[in-house]
Amino acid sequence: MPAVQTRSNAPIGDLDEAVRLYRAGDRQAALALCRARLSSAPDDSQARYAYAVMLLEGGELQLGIDELDRILADDPDHADALYSRGAARARVHDGAGAIADLERAIALTPGRVDAYLALAGVHRRAERLQDAVDVLRRGHGEAPHHAGLINNLASLLAESGAVDESVALLGDLVTHEPRSTAGHYNLGNALKAAGRLDEAIEHLTRASELDPGFYSAWHNLGNALFDLGRIDEGAQAYNRATEIKRRPGGAETPPSNFQRTSRTKLEHDIEQFEHLLAKGILPEPYRRTVAAYRAALDLLATPEADTFSVDIPAAAAKDLKPTYNRLIHKEPGAALAGPAVNPELDIDAIEADYRTNKPGMTFFDNFLTPEAVAGLRRFCLDSTIWYEFRYSNGYLGAFIEDGFCCPLLLQVAEEMRLALPRIFKHHTLRKLWAFKYDSRLSGIPMHADFAAVNVNFWITPDEASLDAQGGGLVVWDVEAPLDWDFVAYNRDTSRMRKFLEDHNAGSFAVPHRQNRVVMFNSDLFHETGPLKFRPGYENRRINITMLYGKRDDTA
Repeated sequence: MPAVQTRSNAPIGDLDEAVRLYRAGDRQAALALCRARLSSAPDDSQARYAYAVMLLEGGELQLGIDELDRILADDPDHADALYSRGAARARVHDGAGAIADLERAIALTPGRVDAYLALAGVHRRAERLQDAVDVLRRGHGEAPHHAGLINNLASLLAESGAVDESVALLGDLVTHEPRSTAGHYNLGNALKAAGRLDEAIEHLTRASELDPGFYSAWHNLGNALFDLGRIDEGAQAYNRATEIKRRPGGAETPPSNFQRTSRTKLEHDIEQFEHLLAKGILPEPYRRTVAAYRAALDLLATPEADTFSVDIPAAAAKDLKPTYNRLIHKEPGAALAGPAVNPELDIDAIEADYRTNKPGMTFFDNFLTPEAVAGLRRFCLDSTIWYEFRYSNGYLGAFIEDGFCCPLLLQVAEEMRLALPRIFKHHTLRKLWAFKYDSRLSGIPMHADFAAVNVNFWITPDEASLDAQGGGLVVWDVEAPLDWDFVAYNRDTSRMRKFLEDHNAGSFAVPHRQNRVVMFNSDLFHETGPLKFRPGYENRRINITMLYGKRDDTA
């Protein structure tokens, strides 16, 4: 809690003990002592302020604000109370009140850094980015060497487009404070935004060295390395980020990924745990875990929770917490000593077909060697990496930056790029993911992807599909306009369909087959074909997607 400043001549013995108890973790005893002190000395603003802060830090915001109101009614210039009430008002979404209190606190104590930071936060949450920048500039003028102010100001400057100024500020900071983890991290991000990738990697690497448990530093380092085409190093950084984020007992960041669920997500996880138990990969105590997941499933509301996410029921949260969306088991996914991509492919025919089907599309079978297909099947069925469940159609996602990463996948990605140079040209792998589907539900709706070349292939056995002509991919032959933003070409289905209709677009349906791959210009709209698969964990349709290059770089 903030230091309590003496503002009266009253004895403070009881207050000292209250603060000691509070810092020792005995909040209730501390509050009781404060109330006793205020009962005997109601005008002791020092005790009242300590009491208010304890209430606020315990989440009793309105009670804390009420106590601060009493202090400020008697002493309108109590800067500490103004700051604390402003920060609390921000938490209860009273933006105008928060701004008034924090501005007054700054006027009384111009060097008060915490007030500048809190005030900038109020403006930022209200999407008044320039106002937030202006506040932090004022604070920087008062405290030009304060690392927290510099980091926050520089981050907002980069976000607002003033990247060069952001880089300059952070460069000065890390020169004077070379062990500033936040400084190196923010400078790395600003340099990446400026396109100075080698320098960005240097500072993001330094941030991860200073704090090996800094998830975001590892994640952003992976992004920068991938942007430079340093795929193996980027994959190592991503894997480290996943180990930090997904380790059992780790932080729940973001909370929605650990504290929410859906019926389709829980059903998948139950099936996967049972699959791993049957293979002897998980020990017998995990049968209790399966029972806990079944109990949680029974508590979910229907039909809302069938596909849309809901809070994990409170009665089940404790039992699910150790394992839910955690990296319980990951197959090695080792690279093969021999080829992963089928060496007998007719390369000339494949590349010619891609060019003939303008603006670029082909598909073919027997894409991978049998050993590669079997290895990817094991990796996808056995690894507890299916963390994303935000999709309304109930399918689950796994991404390279969050667990869907192994040497075999990288081997496939690189061998394919080198085998088909007239399709992939200079483009390197940029994104890699997989989706796993519920046999009762539909797949991914129409969209295009932000890349130059899109690769989709399937690894589920043919006999799992009940429709030999479906279950695959539908691709249209007209490109998304380059001036469409992400929402337009990825989510605005009605606009996409109207665009295709206006341009007399044709479509081509590629049926599902195990080890069949579809390659196409990533600007082409596409969607999952109608799904009709057998029930059962090993029958779930799994498609793997690899994106190469940038959308606006098709040279």
